[in-house]
Amino acid sequence: MGKQLITRWFLGSNSASGFHSLYGGFCSGENDFLRVIKGGPGTGKSGLMRRIGDAAEQRGLDVDYILCSGDPDSLDGIYIPALGLGYADGTSPHVLDPTLFGVSGSYLDVGACCGRVSDPAARREISELTRAYREHYAAAYSYLAAARAANPAAQGALLSADDMDSARRRARSAAERELPAHGGDGGSRAERFLRAITCGGELLCSDTLTALCPRVYVLDASLGLAGVFLTELAAMAERRGYGHILCPDPLDPRRPDALLLPSRGAAYVAGGSGEELPFKPSRRLHLDSARLRSLTREERRSLESDRRAAASLRHCAVDALSSAKRLHDELEAVYRPYVNFPALDMLAQAEIASLGL
Repeated sequence: MGKQLITRWFLGSNSASGFHSLYGGFCSGENDFLRVIKGGPGTGKSGLMRRIGDAAEQRGLDVDYILCSGDPDSLDGIYIPALGLGYADGTSPHVLDPTLFGVSGSYLDVGACCGRVSDPAARREISELTRAYREHYAAAYSYLAAARAANPAAQGALLSADDMDSARRRARSAAERELPAHGGDGGSRAERFLRAITCGGELLCSDTLTALCPRVYVLDASLGLAGVFLTELAAMAERRGYGHILCPDPLDPRRPDALLLPSRGAAYVAGGSGEELPFKPSRRLHLDSARLRSLTREERRSLESDRRAAASLRHCAVDALSSAKRLHDELEAVYRPYVNFPALDMLAQAEIASLGL
């Protein structure tokens, strides 16, 4: 038996264009079954999934945990590969329903363990807190949109066709080393966010990265060439039949942020020059050093000013997400007296028992 694998990912991102969801591809394999959990704030969705995940871990099973991008201490999903079984919070902003009820999934209603809120004061407070925390999310998305716009260089505005061709050639060279033409593993393609902009700042799931890929290559590229490199490398992995995990950029999900090749034990991750990382990379690939050397003094000054402005706006977005999280915690506290916790505990026990865990 191999080493137990516990991974943590995001399937949602607080991005420049609002909430971006990858939940549509979660637990969607041919024989997978997804339990969609329904229930309001504070009704125990995350706690239920954590208990099921803990039970699976105690049996030595691998577990994928899906963290909430609003509050990474909370769970939005789990997947147990050995059982082909997933659980996901199917409420806003990632509303989910089974593709084929009873075939590919079903519902688990924890809301049944919560009574009706009849107190007028509590009803008013729920309404006010819901409106307020949503307003803070809207503010966060505005700041993130401004952060993307404030740094055009990061979107490739300073790149020439030759710069991009050079990055593609380097990606093809990496593919020749990592992806033998006739050695495809037949693995599947998946999309996951490896990092997210959260109420606690930008969070990278570094333990997941290093658990799956002992060799991590960091792409030093502040001018947008990391996306070009990763797009080309992913296309090569697809053509040569290698399973891979493509991780979009949390700020701009149209652009790739990382590519993991688990069967090859290698990962390529975007990173700014000199960025501090919680692990030691196998190597740093400097993709835009030649282009940076060609910039005029005025262009360098403008580039640094844009970076500072974008960083400040991202900080404002994190502050707004932190305020939203605080208000959401208050909202959960209002609901808590209406939750029948003994009934919720029985529901969790019955669900775990039905899985033989």
